[in-house]
Amino acid sequence: MSKDYYKILGITDDEKALKGPEFEKVIKKKYRDIAKKYHPDVNPNNKEAEEKFKEAAEAYSVLSDEKKRTEYDSPSIGGGGGFAEDIMDKFMRDFGFGSRFGGNPFSEMHEQRVSKGGSIRLTILVSLEDVLKGVKKKLRYNRLEPCDQCGGTGKTDKSQEEKCTVCGGTGRIFRREGGIQMMMTCQNCGGTGKILKNPCPKCGGRGVSNASHEVEIDIPKGVYDGMQLVVHGEGNAPEGMNGQYGDLFIVIREKEDERFRRDGNDLYVNVDVSIPTAILGGTASIVTIDNKKLSIKIKPGSETGNISRFKGYGLPLFEGGGQRGDMYGIINVKVPTEINDEERALIEQLREKEHFK
Repeated sequence: MSKDYYKILGITDDEKALKGPEFEKVIKKKYRDIAKKYHPDVNPNNKEAEEKFKEAAEAYSVLSDEKKRTEYDSPSIGGGGGFAEDIMDKFMRDFGFGSRFGGNPFSEMHEQRVSKGGSIRLTILVSLEDVLKGVKKKLRYNRLEPCDQCGGTGKTDKSQEEKCTVCGGTGRIFRREGGIQMMMTCQNCGGTGKILKNPCPKCGGRGVSNASHEVEIDIPKGVYDGMQLVVHGEGNAPEGMNGQYGDLFIVIREKEDERFRRDGNDLYVNVDVSIPTAILGGTASIVTIDNKKLSIKIKPGSETGNISRFKGYGLPLFEGGGQRGDMYGIINVKVPTEINDEERALIEQLREKEHFK
């Protein structure tokens, strides 16, 4: 077996031999002690403590269930069905008919283990400089985490589990549609087959409650507006800690830039040129997104809207192996809004010349 759940919870060999209510009493205390010690609220930003907390929750979810514990202690139980039967069972389950062999305990255990908590979606703003270089951002948000009052069990010392009267403790109900009998998850007990009496007052027996959570994420180079990133395992905790944490979805929103306009991975920037330079030609300066100063040649007779291309000075392509888009300088002939008497007189003279009429 890949993990020793007994060792994770600190259960001795003598305690391991216990059964029923005696073992339940032991494991409940062991888990609560570990959960309180390594809870994320007590150990903020401590990845090691968070892993120990998740391991303990996983161990408890298996060993606290008598059926799962039996399967865990005897992993070879029930063998001999054969590959063909496994394939047929999977087909029947996937299409909602249940197992044709009356239920596979291993499959049910696997389905419960791979269930996930709900996902969370957040929106973050990034600048063009962030897109150029990539950036780390710390996010703080609320998510469902194991209840700190019951350690994620949903139970107290007064709690009792009773067999669900709707499904008879199987966690499944049958429904006939047309000529097909379909097996469905019991909505009354959520598929557990049990109803919890006197649950934890804080979480109502769910085992999870709202808590503040902080995570640092890497925003890679070349992201774009509307793009969605996925951070696995940073969403909500599953109810009863029976499964995996959900995922965190990050939606990228791009801040409007004062100088550059983005089109894909290309950038467009205005290049201000005086009237004399536009007429006679000359040079102008242009500063790139990564603060490199370039010179642009202005041809005689240039007009507003003329474009010059600077290859490779745009934004990086997402997962593009270092490739970048281009930058385009757009000529903007600047007309002065204020002039003095001498300048006015010169312009008056030019207005009468042939090429200025």
